Amino acid sequence: MRDIQLTEPEGKQVRAGDHLIHYIDMGTGRPTVFLHGGGPGCSSWTDFGTVAETFAESRRVLLMDMLHYGRSSKEPFRAPRWSYHAGVIGKALDAIGIEQADFVCNSVGGSTAIALAAERPELVGRLIVTGSEPVPGAQPLTPELGRFGREAWGRYYADGGPTKEKLFDIMAELEWKGGDDIPRWTFDLRWELSLMPDLLELGSDWTAEGGRGIPQDLSAHLPLVTSPTLFLWGDSDAFAVPEYALELSRQVADGSVYVMADGAHHMEEQRPDEFAAVATAFLDS
Repeated sequence: MRDIQLTEPEGKQVRAGDHLIHYIDMGTGRPTVFLHGGGPGCSSWTDFGTVAETFAESRRVLLMDMLHYGRSSKEPFRAPRWSYHAGVIGKALDAIGIEQADFVCNSVGGSTAIALAAERPELVGRLIVTGSEPVPGAQPLTPELGRFGREAWGRYYADGGPTKEKLFDIMAELEWKGGDDIPRWTFDLRWELSLMPDLLELGSDWTAEGGRGIPQDLSAHLPLVTSPTLFLWGDSDAFAVPEYALELSRQVADGSVYVMADGAHHMEEQRPDEFAAVATAFLDS
Protein backbone atom coordinates (compact mmCIF):
# COMPACT_ATOMS: atom_id res chain seq x y z
CA MET A 1 0.00 0.00 0.00
CA ARG A 2 0.98 3.63 -0.49
CA ASP A 3 1.52 5.62 2.70
CA ILE A 4 -0.86 8.44 1.79
CA GLN A 5 -3.21 10.19 4.20
CA LEU A 6 -6.32 12.18 3.25
CA THR A 7 -8.66 13.59 5.89
CA GLU A 8 -12.37 12.99 5.43
CA PRO A 9 -14.23 16.34 5.49
CA GLU A 10 -17.06 16.90 7.91
CA GLY A 11 -20.31 15.76 6.38
CA LYS A 12 -24.00 16.52 6.72
CA GLN A 13 -27.11 14.40 7.09
CA VAL A 14 -30.44 14.80 5.36
CA ARG A 15 -33.66 12.89 5.95
CA ALA A 16 -34.99 10.91 2.99
CA GLY A 17 -38.26 9.30 4.03
CA ASP A 18 -37.48 6.84 6.82
CA HIS A 19 -33.72 7.11 6.29
CA LEU A 20 -30.83 9.44 7.03
CA ILE A 21 -28.40 10.00 4.18
CA HIS A 22 -24.89 11.25 4.86
CA TYR A 23 -23.19 13.47 2.29
CA ILE A 24 -20.16 15.70 1.88
CA ASP A 25 -20.75 19.02 0.11
CA MET A 26 -17.75 20.68 -1.60
CA GLY A 27 -17.19 23.42 -4.14
CA THR A 28 -19.58 25.57 -6.15
CA GLY A 29 -21.07 25.31 -9.61
CA ARG A 30 -23.22 22.73 -11.31
CA PRO A 31 -24.35 20.07 -8.80
CA THR A 32 -22.60 16.76 -9.39
CA VAL A 33 -23.54 13.69 -7.36
CA PHE A 34 -21.02 10.93 -6.71
CA LEU A 35 -22.32 7.46 -5.81
CA HIS A 36 -19.92 4.75 -4.66
CA GLY A 37 -19.41 1.03 -5.13
CA GLY A 38 -20.62 -1.85 -3.01
CA GLY A 39 -17.53 -3.38 -1.41
CA PRO A 40 -17.19 -3.70 2.38
CA GLY A 41 -16.67 -0.27 3.91
CA CYS A 42 -17.34 1.68 0.72
CA SER A 43 -18.60 5.24 0.89
CA SER A 44 -18.49 8.08 -1.59
CA TRP A 45 -15.47 9.55 0.20
CA THR A 46 -13.54 6.27 0.21
CA ASP A 47 -14.25 5.83 -3.51
CA PHE A 48 -14.00 9.42 -4.79
CA GLY A 49 -12.03 11.33 -2.15
CA THR A 50 -8.89 11.13 -4.27
CA VAL A 51 -10.52 13.11 -7.10
CA ALA A 52 -13.07 15.18 -5.15
CA GLU A 53 -10.96 18.35 -4.95
CA THR A 54 -10.31 18.25 -8.69
CA PHE A 55 -14.02 18.19 -9.50
CA ALA A 56 -14.79 20.75 -6.77
CA GLU A 57 -12.62 23.32 -8.56
CA SER A 58 -15.47 23.92 -11.01
CA ARG A 59 -18.50 22.06 -9.64
CA ARG A 60 -20.59 21.61 -6.53
CA VAL A 61 -19.61 18.10 -5.48
CA LEU A 62 -22.11 16.03 -3.48
CA LEU A 63 -20.50 12.83 -2.24
CA MET A 64 -23.51 10.81 -1.08
CA ASP A 65 -23.47 7.60 0.95
CA MET A 66 -26.25 5.33 -0.21
CA LEU A 67 -28.58 3.66 2.28
CA HIS A 68 -26.70 0.77 4.01
CA TYR A 69 -23.31 2.31 3.22
CA GLY A 70 -20.79 4.62 4.81
CA ARG A 71 -22.29 6.93 7.43
CA SER A 72 -25.89 6.70 6.17
CA SER A 73 -28.48 4.77 8.12
CA LYS A 74 -28.92 1.01 7.74
CA GLU A 75 -32.65 0.26 7.92
CA PRO A 76 -33.56 -2.95 6.07
CA PHE A 77 -35.98 -2.90 3.15
CA ARG A 78 -37.66 -5.48 0.95
CA ALA A 79 -38.44 -3.85 -2.37
CA PRO A 80 -36.75 -3.87 -5.81
CA ARG A 81 -33.18 -2.94 -4.91
CA TRP A 82 -32.11 -0.29 -7.41
CA SER A 83 -35.46 1.46 -7.61
CA TYR A 84 -35.58 1.73 -3.83
CA HIS A 85 -32.05 3.11 -3.60
CA ALA A 86 -32.87 5.55 -6.41
CA GLY A 87 -35.97 6.70 -4.57
CA VAL A 88 -33.96 7.40 -1.43
CA ILE A 89 -31.31 9.37 -3.32
CA GLY A 90 -34.04 11.32 -5.11
CA LYS A 91 -35.72 12.23 -1.82
CA ALA A 92 -32.38 13.28 -0.37
CA LEU A 93 -31.71 15.57 -3.32
CA ASP A 94 -35.20 17.03 -3.02
CA ALA A 95 -34.53 17.80 0.64
CA ILE A 96 -31.17 19.41 -0.16
CA GLY A 97 -32.86 21.54 -2.83
CA ILE A 98 -31.21 20.06 -5.93
CA GLU A 99 -33.47 20.23 -8.99
CA GLN A 100 -31.01 18.56 -11.39
CA ALA A 101 -27.49 17.17 -11.12
CA ASP A 102 -24.91 15.32 -13.13
CA PHE A 103 -23.91 11.92 -11.73
CA VAL A 104 -20.58 10.11 -11.48
CA CYS A 105 -21.05 6.58 -10.22
CA ASN A 106 -19.20 3.37 -9.51
CA SER A 107 -20.67 -0.14 -9.45
CA VAL A 108 -23.85 -0.29 -7.31
CA GLY A 109 -24.01 3.50 -7.47
CA GLY A 110 -24.28 3.30 -11.25
CA SER A 111 -27.18 0.86 -11.11
CA THR A 112 -28.92 3.22 -8.68
CA ALA A 113 -28.35 6.21 -10.96
CA ILE A 114 -29.66 4.31 -14.00
CA ALA A 115 -32.86 3.54 -12.10
CA LEU A 116 -33.11 7.19 -11.04
CA ALA A 117 -32.54 8.44 -14.60
CA ALA A 118 -35.36 6.21 -15.86
CA GLU A 119 -37.80 6.91 -13.03
CA ARG A 120 -37.07 10.61 -12.40
CA PRO A 121 -35.43 11.86 -15.60
CA GLU A 122 -35.75 15.51 -14.60
CA LEU A 123 -33.21 14.96 -11.81
CA VAL A 124 -30.39 13.50 -13.93
CA GLY A 125 -28.36 15.61 -16.34
CA ARG A 126 -25.27 13.84 -17.66
CA LEU A 127 -24.40 10.41 -16.27
CA ILE A 128 -21.12 8.51 -15.91
CA VAL A 129 -21.27 4.82 -15.00
CA THR A 130 -18.24 2.67 -14.18
CA GLY A 131 -18.19 -1.04 -13.43
CA SER A 132 -21.95 -1.39 -12.84
CA GLU A 133 -24.07 -4.47 -13.54
CA PRO A 134 -27.64 -3.21 -14.01
CA VAL A 135 -28.69 -6.19 -16.15
CA PRO A 136 -27.68 -9.86 -16.34
CA GLY A 137 -24.98 -10.97 -18.72
CA ALA A 138 -21.78 -9.43 -17.37
CA GLN A 139 -18.74 -11.59 -18.04
CA PRO A 140 -16.01 -11.31 -15.39
CA LEU A 141 -12.39 -10.85 -16.35
CA THR A 142 -11.69 -14.47 -15.34
CA PRO A 143 -13.94 -17.22 -13.94
CA GLU A 144 -11.89 -17.19 -10.73
CA LEU A 145 -12.47 -13.48 -10.21
CA GLY A 146 -16.14 -13.97 -10.97
CA ARG A 147 -16.47 -16.51 -8.17
CA PHE A 148 -14.44 -14.37 -5.80
CA GLY A 149 -16.61 -11.35 -6.56
CA ARG A 150 -19.88 -13.20 -6.00
CA GLU A 151 -18.71 -14.61 -2.69
CA ALA A 152 -16.62 -11.70 -1.37
CA TRP A 153 -19.19 -9.93 0.78
CA GLY A 154 -20.50 -13.09 2.41
CA ARG A 155 -17.01 -14.42 3.08
CA TYR A 156 -15.89 -11.13 4.56
CA TYR A 157 -18.51 -11.26 7.29
CA ALA A 158 -18.53 -15.06 7.72
CA ASP A 159 -15.89 -17.50 8.93
CA GLY A 160 -14.86 -15.55 12.02
CA GLY A 161 -15.94 -12.15 10.73
CA PRO A 162 -14.03 -9.32 9.07
CA THR A 163 -10.25 -9.23 9.09
CA LYS A 164 -7.82 -6.77 7.54
CA GLU A 165 -6.40 -9.60 5.45
CA LYS A 166 -9.82 -10.31 3.92
CA LEU A 167 -10.38 -6.63 3.17
CA PHE A 168 -6.97 -6.26 1.56
CA ASP A 169 -7.59 -9.27 -0.67
CA ILE A 170 -10.95 -7.89 -1.83
CA MET A 171 -9.50 -4.48 -2.62
CA ALA A 172 -6.33 -5.80 -4.26
CA GLU A 173 -7.91 -8.52 -6.38
CA LEU A 174 -11.33 -7.06 -7.25
CA GLU A 175 -10.94 -3.27 -7.15
CA TRP A 176 -7.28 -2.51 -7.96
CA LYS A 177 -4.69 -4.47 -9.91
CA GLY A 178 -2.80 -5.70 -6.88
CA GLY A 179 -2.35 -3.96 -3.56
CA ASP A 180 0.72 -1.78 -4.13
CA ASP A 181 -1.27 1.31 -5.17
CA ILE A 182 -4.00 1.18 -2.50
CA PRO A 183 -3.77 4.37 -0.40
CA ARG A 184 -3.37 3.70 3.30
CA TRP A 185 -6.09 6.20 4.17
CA THR A 186 -8.60 4.44 1.91
CA PHE A 187 -7.88 1.06 3.45
CA ASP A 188 -8.06 2.37 7.01
CA LEU A 189 -11.38 4.13 6.44
CA ARG A 190 -12.86 1.15 4.59
CA TRP A 191 -11.88 -1.03 7.56
CA GLU A 192 -13.50 1.38 10.03
CA LEU A 193 -16.74 1.74 8.07
CA SER A 194 -17.04 -2.02 7.46
CA LEU A 195 -17.27 -2.56 11.23
CA MET A 196 -20.02 -0.08 12.06
CA PRO A 197 -22.46 -1.68 14.52
CA ASP A 198 -25.59 -0.86 12.50
CA LEU A 199 -24.02 -2.48 9.42
CA LEU A 200 -23.12 -5.62 11.38
CA GLU A 201 -26.69 -5.75 12.68
CA LEU A 202 -28.08 -5.50 9.13
CA GLY A 203 -26.11 -8.61 8.18
CA SER A 204 -24.66 -9.86 4.92
CA ASP A 205 -27.63 -11.68 3.37
CA TRP A 206 -28.15 -10.31 -0.15
CA THR A 207 -31.10 -12.58 -0.98
CA ALA A 208 -34.63 -11.20 -1.32
CA GLU A 209 -35.27 -11.97 2.37
CA GLY A 210 -32.10 -10.38 3.70
CA GLY A 211 -33.17 -6.75 4.09
CA ARG A 212 -30.90 -5.42 1.33
CA GLY A 213 -33.62 -5.30 -1.30
CA ILE A 214 -34.95 -7.72 -3.89
CA PRO A 215 -32.48 -8.32 -6.75
CA GLN A 216 -33.56 -6.22 -9.74
CA ASP A 217 -32.96 -6.45 -13.49
CA LEU A 218 -32.96 -2.97 -15.06
CA SER A 219 -33.43 -4.16 -18.66
CA ALA A 220 -36.75 -2.32 -18.91
CA HIS A 221 -35.21 0.83 -17.43
CA LEU A 222 -32.30 1.25 -19.84
CA PRO A 223 -34.40 2.33 -22.87
CA LEU A 224 -36.00 5.00 -20.66
CA VAL A 225 -32.66 6.64 -19.87
CA THR A 226 -32.48 9.80 -21.99
CA SER A 227 -29.57 11.43 -20.14
CA PRO A 228 -26.31 11.46 -22.10
CA THR A 229 -24.50 8.50 -20.55
CA LEU A 230 -20.82 7.58 -20.61
CA PHE A 231 -19.91 4.02 -19.67
CA LEU A 232 -16.37 4.63 -18.43
CA TRP A 233 -14.80 1.19 -18.13
CA GLY A 234 -11.48 -0.35 -17.19
CA ASP A 235 -10.15 -2.98 -19.56
CA SER A 236 -9.19 -5.01 -16.48
CA ASP A 237 -12.42 -4.62 -14.50
CA ALA A 238 -12.73 -7.83 -12.52
CA PHE A 239 -16.54 -7.90 -12.60
CA ALA A 240 -17.39 -7.13 -16.24
CA VAL A 241 -15.32 -6.95 -19.43
CA PRO A 242 -15.69 -3.88 -21.70
CA GLU A 243 -17.93 -5.71 -24.19
CA TYR A 244 -20.63 -5.60 -21.51
CA ALA A 245 -20.30 -1.80 -21.32
CA LEU A 246 -20.65 -1.58 -25.09
CA GLU A 247 -23.88 -3.56 -24.94
CA LEU A 248 -25.21 -1.28 -22.18
CA SER A 249 -24.42 1.78 -24.30
CA ARG A 250 -26.58 0.41 -27.11
CA GLN A 251 -29.60 0.13 -24.83
CA VAL A 252 -29.78 3.77 -23.69
CA ALA A 253 -30.86 6.67 -25.88
CA ASP A 254 -27.54 8.54 -25.89
CA GLY A 255 -24.75 6.20 -24.79
CA SER A 256 -21.01 6.18 -25.35
CA VAL A 257 -18.09 4.13 -24.08
CA TYR A 258 -14.56 4.97 -23.00
CA VAL A 259 -12.26 2.06 -22.13
CA MET A 260 -9.27 2.90 -19.96
CA ALA A 261 -6.17 0.83 -20.69
CA ASP A 262 -4.94 -0.99 -17.58
CA GLY A 263 -7.98 0.29 -15.69
CA ALA A 264 -9.42 -1.77 -12.84
CA HIS A 265 -12.79 -1.57 -11.06
CA HIS A 266 -11.86 1.53 -9.03
CA MET A 267 -10.25 3.66 -11.74
CA GLU A 268 -11.13 6.85 -9.87
CA GLU A 269 -8.58 5.81 -7.25
CA GLN A 270 -6.21 3.68 -9.30
CA ARG A 271 -5.87 6.16 -12.23
CA PRO A 272 -7.24 9.42 -10.74
CA ASP A 273 -5.73 11.92 -13.18
CA GLU A 274 -6.94 10.11 -16.29
CA PHE A 275 -10.31 9.39 -14.70
CA ALA A 276 -10.86 13.04 -13.80
CA ALA A 277 -9.76 14.25 -17.24
CA VAL A 278 -12.08 11.89 -19.12
CA ALA A 279 -15.01 12.47 -16.76
CA THR A 280 -14.63 16.26 -16.84
CA ALA A 281 -14.43 16.34 -20.63
CA PHE A 282 -17.69 14.39 -20.87
CA LEU A 283 -19.51 16.36 -18.15
CA ASP A 284 -18.50 19.70 -19.68
CA SER A 285 -19.33 18.76 -23.27
